[in-house]
Amino acid sequence: MGTQLAPVDSVERDLAAAQLDDIALANAGRPWEAWKGIVLRWHLTAVVTARAEAWVPGMGGAQDPVVEEALGRFYRHHMRVTIGHLKSENLELRRKLIEAAARIRRYEAGNAVARAPSVLAALDPASPATDAEETTKSH
Repeated sequence: MGTQLAPVDSVERDLAAAQLDDIALANAGRPWEAWKGIVLRWHLTAVVTARAEAWVPGMGGAQDPVVEEALGRFYRHHMRVTIGHLKSENLELRRKLIEAAARIRRYEAGNAVARAPSVLAALDPASPATDAEETTKSH
């Protein structure tokens, strides 16, 4: 097993220093052998905790086919759910756009005072009204 180095977060370093200070205060005046056992237990507990929190199935060289299949199923399930939500949101946005366009048409049809160019035509880049406006502005 090779040596692996990970960046040390200053908060983690401060926490470890505070824990060691606490051990030192609680064991002041005790012989080195007592200190050694206490610090060793503290260190091993920290290592075991870090390994338990860092382990991700399918990562770090664990090529277990069962784990890989379980992860694959998990990710496929979540992708299907996410795609379903996106399709639903897309349909809802389309419905709202159609409803907004209908309201704009009704407003424009009822607005006999000022016959301004259609708002919907201005939004469509291929609209002849937009092309005519651009031609007028450029000359």
